[in-house]
Amino acid sequence: MKTGKLLKFHRPGGDIQAYVYEDSGVARANLYLLAPGSRPGEPLRRISGASVAEVEEELRAWVDRHFPRPAE
Repeated sequence: MKTGKLLKFHRPGGDIQAYVYEDSGVARANLYLLAPGSRPGEPLRRISGASVAEVEEELRAWVDRHFPRPAE
């Protein structure tokens, strides 16, 4: 089992959870959509990069593009 961190994003289209971890020197993230009609257990998106910070920045940008925050 790999250790990492879980990021959660609550958006109008559903909740997104991203598990960020390192595997063999490569940073990775698996993003999951928790919403009616989504396929449980299947990642919505996978991201990899040279560092956890790089992967986290990319996943946050992806979430903001595809699941924008509600207007205040």
